Amino acid sequence: MSVRSNELLGVEKLPNGLTVVGQRMPGVESVAICFHVRTGSRDEPQDIAGVSHFLEHMMFKGTTRRSAVDISREFEEMGAEFNAFTWVESTVYYARVLGDQLPRAVDLLADMMRPALDEKEFETEKGVIIEEIARSEDQPAHELIHQLFANFFESHPLGNSVLGTQDTIRNMPVHRMREYHQRRYGANNIIFGIAGNFDWDKLLPMLEEVTRGWEPSEEGHQKVEFKPTPKVRVDLKPQFQQEHIAIASSAPKQDEDDTWAAELVASVLGDSTGSRLFWEVTQKGLVDSIETEYYGFDDAGLYLTYFSTSPDRAEEVLRVVRQEMQKLQQDGVDQDELDRAKVKAVADIVIGGEASHRRMFELASLYVAKSKAMSVDEIVDSIESVSQEDIRRVLERYPFTETFTVQAAGPLSDLNVS
Repeated sequence: MSVRSNELLGVEKLPNGLTVVGQRMPGVESVAICFHVRTGSRDEPQDIAGVSHFLEHMMFKGTTRRSAVDISREFEEMGAEFNAFTWVESTVYYARVLGDQLPRAVDLLADMMRPALDEKEFETEKGVIIEEIARSEDQPAHELIHQLFANFFESHPLGNSVLGTQDTIRNMPVHRMREYHQRRYGANNIIFGIAGNFDWDKLLPMLEEVTRGWEPSEEGHQKVEFKPTPKVRVDLKPQFQQEHIAIASSAPKQDEDDTWAAELVASVLGDSTGSRLFWEVTQKGLVDSIETEYYGFDDAGLYLTYFSTSPDRAEEVLRVVRQEMQKLQQDGVDQDELDRAKVKAVADIVIGGEASHRRMFELASLYVAKSKAMSVDEIVDSIESVSQEDIRRVLERYPFTETFTVQAAGPLSDLNVS
């Protein structure tokens, strides 16, 4: 064991390849844990699109040791907060409990990582997934973001749908899910994240025991080159009262040092309060809200801006958004503006770092992105070290207007985005 028992922050790789990244938080009574699997919709064959998310559901349906009822009851007996989610490059299973329940929570969550995948349960759960897909298609924002990813990334696997389609779910045989699980859920493709009330000396032997039989599998994602181009797609949805618009443009990959600057660029442009778009669009009554976020992935990154507005104002808002992007691209940021964005970002990191579950998610996701464990102080230093020149360099490398991609849905059949 290379991590010393008195260390707060540490990384350890177990003999089976499982990476453990964690931070002890003295004075905190709770402990949060997760299995962060480096697999998602980008890793799926097209004929079983949605298998990652479907498998996430099946992980709660029983193992060789526990039934679905047993799993639910044990979490309840621990007083646990627990759930899971699937995204483009990851599937994460997590729980938060009091420190004295950690051994039981680790055993339960690890057991779930090796599900029975019973065929009867599998066929029953198909109906649940198909209903979820149908509901998502009736949610304008959710469906619009899905379509934007597909439009922006085109044939690149980052554009794959997380939910899949009703047909791919309906026609999926259980043996394909079993093969996918075997191929993607090896110990070497999983990060165990932990933060809160725990002891390294007890944790690592515990994890070795509960993951002893885990075999290796594929690791990471197959890299695919991506070259974005500007595009516009307008879907006529006469049943919508408002025009829903999402905009994507290229940004740094998640492993680049420039991700910290990219986060601040997104904040300056489109934070929900106090940003340029807030003052020029929201405060002028053109939309109820507008927000820009940065997303980083293995092969690419993007800035995503979303808003909805009345059809008669859609082109005006688009024009203002494009103008603000051009101004930022051309002039960069002033020091006061950058300092305000840093204060917001640092406050979010520090306040979030006081909660075991927030710190656990952050540790695991940053390890996946940066291949290292980062303390709250290190993250704060990374944010505070971003200069005006760093912002300018990022905007020169990733200019908004060169990859400006618009996805719209609503009463309009066409949009002028120039």
